[in-house]
Amino acid sequence: MKLRKIIFYTVLITSTILHSCNPLSTIRIETIVPADIDFPGNYNQIVFINMATDINHDEKIDTLLYNIITQEMSLGFMDAVKFSAGVDTTSFLYVRGYPNKSKLYQQDTISWKYLTDLTQGTNADIFVVLDSMRMSMTSDSFTEYYSVPVEYYRYRELSVNIYWSVFDLIEKKRLDRYNYIDTLYWERMSYLKSDLESKMPSVERSIRETSYFAAADYANRIFPGWKSENRYYFHLGNQDFEKAADLVQKYNWQEAITIWENYIDDIDKEIASRACFNLAFANEMLGKLDLAIAWAEQSKKIKNKSRTRYYISMLKSRQTDLKKLDKQIY
Repeated sequence: MKLRKIIFYTVLITSTILHSCNPLSTIRIETIVPADIDFPGNYNQIVFINMATDINHDEKIDTLLYNIITQEMSLGFMDAVKFSAGVDTTSFLYVRGYPNKSKLYQQDTISWKYLTDLTQGTNADIFVVLDSMRMSMTSDSFTEYYSVPVEYYRYRELSVNIYWSVFDLIEKKRLDRYNYIDTLYWERMSYLKSDLESKMPSVERSIRETSYFAAADYANRIFPGWKSENRYYFHLGNQDFEKAADLVQKYNWQEAITIWENYIDDIDKEIASRACFNLAFANEMLGKLDLAIAWAEQSKKIKNKSRTRYYISMLKSRQTDLKKLDKQIY
């Protein structure tokens, strides 16, 4: 298995100082969140396999429908991988042709050899498998005669029920078994009945969109990803706090820390509490979560505020996430 490693788990994306009576400023950051499953970071190749060749359940391979769904799901996974954390797009591929589900599942056991045979020459070790898929579609048209002019409506509703699995060939185990259910809805209105049909997407387009989003949504469950979050710090308190806030805008954490450290024992408990809170914030930005938690706890000890209690809880949760990420991102 190949080794990958992302060193930084936080990216500062925007920063906004709130020059008002509000003592707090906001910074927007991107943090990496672990996958919901035990996704292994030390993989070689990830492969998508669509085992649902009989979509209509007529005991025949639905060639055209199968190819449309498989291609769109592959695009959905690929686009999701681009925005995931630590997953290389060059490591993702999908099986072409028509795999045989009965060869994968034999008498309630998994044929690991069949997975290997399907992806011969690719060195694949993580398999995302669509076990089964059901689609149901309803559509109708109606007219609103009470409006002036008369309005014509058309809608389509497409529901999917999918069973997903993820397999680890190296460990010889199933990492996930998940039932995905979703419904997409299209609605169009026109004052000309003849225009109504042209405004609606084709059934094929609806199937493509539904398939794409089904894969993209599932990818968010099985791969580590990015999450936008806000962080807060005190820019008001005295002139030094305002000076430190300017340093934060320049990402000069060390000089800001030096300023705030001068006030951790201030006689004004509010100033001392704010200084400790800011030190927690700065150390989180530097990736020092243990130190960040310690400073947040000190801020809470000086002044027990709900904002500080929430921040401590969030930092501890993030600390747990990072332990999971150490196994998911190499």
